[in-house]
Amino acid sequence: MPSWDRRLTDAGVRDRALRADYSTAARVFARRILAHYAAVRLLVAPALHPHVVAAYAFLARTDDLADQGPLRERLPRWHAWAAQVTAGLESGHADDPVLRAFLHTVAVRRLPHHWVHTYLKATTEELHFAGHATEADFQRYVDNLALPALMLIEDLQYEGGGDEVFRCRCRSFAEGLQRLDFLTDLTDDLTEGRLYLPQEDLDRFGVTRADLEQGKDTPAVAELVALTCGRTRKSLTDARALVESTTADFRPLQRALLDLAEHQLSRVESSGTSVTRRAVGYGLRVPLAVLLRERRQLAAGAAPGA
Repeated sequence: MPSWDRRLTDAGVRDRALRADYSTAARVFARRILAHYAAVRLLVAPALHPHVVAAYAFLARTDDLADQGPLRERLPRWHAWAAQVTAGLESGHADDPVLRAFLHTVAVRRLPHHWVHTYLKATTEELHFAGHATEADFQRYVDNLALPALMLIEDLQYEGGGDEVFRCRCRSFAEGLQRLDFLTDLTDDLTEGRLYLPQEDLDRFGVTRADLEQGKDTPAVAELVALTCGRTRKSLTDARALVESTTADFRPLQRALLDLAEHQLSRVESSGTSVTRRAVGYGLRVPLAVLLRERRQLAAGAAPGA
């Protein structure tokens, strides 16, 4: 497996200061989402690997600035960050090393700026999130936040961004991942005073927010969870076509991410109403098996689409 220095060279990152920025981004990514970092490290082609790392690190840094601490402290910090990102997209310069690495990746891979601008705008609105009243509200959330965030990673495969078919398939994946996140993080979100499930879904089954906060095991809560799982399963199934639109450099990771999402959904389905009382993770055995399978195919020189 090529070293980190070799990967930076293969990705065209030769300036010493810029290489240090990418190394900082890698540490931020690894500390924040170690499992995803390991997957990227093992499965993404060396020439693309640092750019994917930079995008993940940017998303992690942005998410932390938007989410951590009381709102009165987050607001000025967030607005300063959003202004720095916006100015950086114009100038190519920034004070933050993670942002500098990301801006270089944006320039080199010609990542469409509109994904960044849409993501920043939606994250700003997310600071004052009051819940989704309807399924239509959730769909707008996917279009304005979940999809742009995903495209900051997915579109790195193609210099200048992928085509409309690729984007539509990414959209299915973004919707599935977002619904899955609502389920797996339900208990943590409720603790922090947030509920992302559409209110009209709760009303449909006669479930109250208090029922979820109290972790009630009722037929109505079970129906609500089952409905959300069913919609999630459909989106992830539709997203399977994304593998056909994925480049060889990214395809092993794409397959792994899809498999891991479906595996986690299966764990949610098995958990039923207990998702209101504890978060649902990936476990260890299946994720390791998925990563090892894809890594073995790479090591054996298997065709990327096999």
